[in-house]
Amino acid sequence: MNILVSVCIVTYNQEKFIEQTLKSVLTQDTNFQYEVIIGDDCSTDSTRKIVEAFFQKNQDIIVPVFHEKNIGPVENIKAVYRKAKGKYIYHLDGDDLALPNKLQRQFDIMESNSDCSICTHNMRYIDAEGNKVREWTHQNGKFDLDYLYLHLPFFAHSSKMFRNDFTFDYFNDLHPKALDIEIHIEQARKGFIYHLNEELGAYRVDVGISIIGKKINPILPMGIMRAYDKKLVEEKDLDKLEKLRKTYSKYALQYARQFYKTGSDYDVYCLLVRKSLSVKFYTVRQVFFYILSLLPKSIVWKSD
Repeated sequence: MNILVSVCIVTYNQEKFIEQTLKSVLTQDTNFQYEVIIGDDCSTDSTRKIVEAFFQKNQDIIVPVFHEKNIGPVENIKAVYRKAKGKYIYHLDGDDLALPNKLQRQFDIMESNSDCSICTHNMRYIDAEGNKVREWTHQNGKFDLDYLYLHLPFFAHSSKMFRNDFTFDYFNDLHPKALDIEIHIEQARKGFIYHLNEELGAYRVDVGISIIGKKINPILPMGIMRAYDKKLVEEKDLDKLEKLRKTYSKYALQYARQFYKTGSDYDVYCLLVRKSLSVKFYTVRQVFFYILSLLPKSIVWKSD
């Protein structure tokens, strides 16, 4: 078969959502052939059984990848991407959805824009029951790597279709707990990002790794810091560097405020406040949150 798109799905313990995810892909109407590669990271619930059932009914299109031990999200992504036969890869997390005409629309964009390495689109935010709660939107257009750093991220991982012409060398340098945005950055070095101001997918909120209970997972700001620290070293243009510092400082403070409001990791909060001030001073709010970080934890922190 002449497979033009490889839908690469990564999943772990998503028995509540994986069936909806697979159906949203298998019902896509396209004028090209595509495959669906599913990497299950040794789920302990019934996710694997659900995938196996879909495979038995769709062996001509589904390629299951069952890991016998948990290898983590980055290694799982690498495993499914390496099996991809398509000209393009569409990444999809196991709890998100592809809306009608998604594959065809992005395929057509990629075919007609050879200078683009990635195509993304707006997303519908949905809750665990599938109800729409809000939207994730961005203007239509082509955007480069510098823009991505200043608006990181302006698209969801599950909205991304990209050219399957990358060597995977850059994966070897990624942190073991690398975030989606760190992968976006490396891929965006290859060309423009074409963003469609169209709602072609659904992003499941408050069910993934970003939230632990009601607290923010520390891996999120840690990934942001790795990405910006690396760029600060790389950037030689002074004007770009100044914009980058302000953006980085704002992101660090925004995360610090979120950690404070939710009573998330106190040590990470302190780290973020200090990072924001050290990168660039831009508002007195930085000083306020810095002073809070100097006070006894028992006074300023809501909970551990």
